[in-house]
Formats: sequence, structure tokens, C-alpha cells
Amino acid sequence: LIWASVHPGEPLRVTHDQGFEYDVQRRIPSTDKARDVLGWEATTSLPDMLQEVIPWVEDAITHGYI
Repeated sequence: LIWASVHPGEPLRVTHDQGFEYDVQRRIPSTDKARDVLGWEATTSLPDMLQEVIPWVEDAITHGYI
């Protein structure tokens, strides 16, 4: 979804760097702990969030902020 938002119409290209010796072998992202411990849940969908964040990052790169 992120690739398609940044590079519409281009096929996904994936490259990998060599892993670190003690790198986590499997990651399973979850917001369950934030909900259970903090009572917090996201209210913005990923597609909606990308529409806000991608232009902000592009602008920041253009102006040399990042």
C-alpha cells in the first residue's frame, strides 16, 4: 500500500540488507498492547494516513528538513 501510494503504477521492487547477528527473526506488529494498556485505538485508516503523511514527507525532503 505504501509503495503503490508513492510509486503508482510501478511494480513493487524489494531488496534486503544482510540481517544483524542478533536481529529479531520474526516481527508481528500489533496495536493490541496500546489498546489494552493505554486504552488507545487508531481512528485513522492507513490509506487516509498515507494521504496526509506522504505529501508532508515529500515537502520536508524538498525543503531539506529531512
